[in-house]
Amino acid sequence: MRRIGSNIRKQNQNARSHRPTKNIIRYSTTEKPRNDYPRKIVSPPYPSRCCTDENRETIGKVQEVDGFKFCYKICRVCGHAVKFFYPAAESTSAAIKQYREWKRYSVQ
Repeated sequence: MRRIGSNIRKQNQNARSHRPTKNIIRYSTTEKPRNDYPRKIVSPPYPSRCCTDENRETIGKVQEVDGFKFCYKICRVCGHAVKFFYPAAESTSAAIKQYREWKRYSVQ
């Protein structure tokens, strides 16, 4: 007798690094802003006037999924959090090359 799910292969380290990450930010009007990085971040749903680049601090480390780098940034004053994606730089990642080809094709 086989266990349920026993036929699912375990992913290797390379496959794990390319899987999509879930968003840990939960936007709520009823809860107070809270930073429990890396498990979850509770944030107000809308930014305030205080949410400028100078007031936002980077939380945790920079992560990369399919060649796209991102981090979480939280406003020091009100606690509004965003998932910040860094601008794409020249890269040899196949995912980025494919995305740029698709964009170039869709613009024409």
